[in-house]
Amino acid sequence: MTARSDFLNRVIGDAWDWRSHNCWTFTRLVQRELFGRELPDVDLPEEFSRLWVSREFGRHPERSFWAQIVGTNGIVIAEDGALVLMAHTRFASHIGTWLKTEQRVIHCGKFGVVCEPVLALRQSGYFNLSFFEHVGEFAHG
Repeated sequence: MTARSDFLNRVIGDAWDWRSHNCWTFTRLVQRELFGRELPDVDLPEEFSRLWVSREFGRHPERSFWAQIVGTNGIVIAEDGALVLMAHTRFASHIGTWLKTEQRVIHCGKFGVVCEPVLALRQSGYFNLSFFEHVGEFAHG
């Protein structure tokens, strides 16, 4: 097995927890382990709030290091390691990482860490998916 498949086999199924193992901390782990990127930590409120998550995704300084990639007709054209913002409606409240080779998004949620195709995400209610590729120099690390 490759280091990538070893990592994926190790994390898929891990439990989810808003305070310690949430979608952002998991995305940070994936970016560090698979793509060598250090993303910043974020101070979380005590209780989960979709509104808080949506606002943070929209205004966090890290956003300036990522450019949105727009495909046509639902086709994903983003490169491996792109961040995926997910929204049930208009505003994103969840994040994961695009794995181009596997054609899946790895993320963690109420069922733990999962690696799902875009169609499954849409079927589970994430109708609005936005893909962002890293651009420029790293601000962290």
